[in-house]
Amino acid sequence: MKYQEKYVSSKEECFVKVKDTFSKLVKGTLEVEEEKVEVPEDKELEYKVKYEDDEEEGQLVVKIAWSHLEEEEEEEEEELELEL
Repeated sequence: MKYQEKYVSSKEECFVKVKDTFSKLVKGTLEVEEEKVEVPEDKELEYKVKYEDDEEEGQLVVKIAWSHLEEEEEEEEEELELEL
């Protein structure tokens, strides 16, 4: 499921919110739309920082991603190897 929160604020207020968000993430207390964020400890995490800026708009995106499918794919590969 996808959960999202959006805020509009000044630069200073935005940075306070970002600092608070990452602090809660590290402590394991971050919630988005009242859903607790649980970053798995047993998965490889992909960390990306994306920055764009042109005449029309700009954005800075920080993304942390992981896959739940890795284990299933590895198990399927092992099963195929055993069948050969």
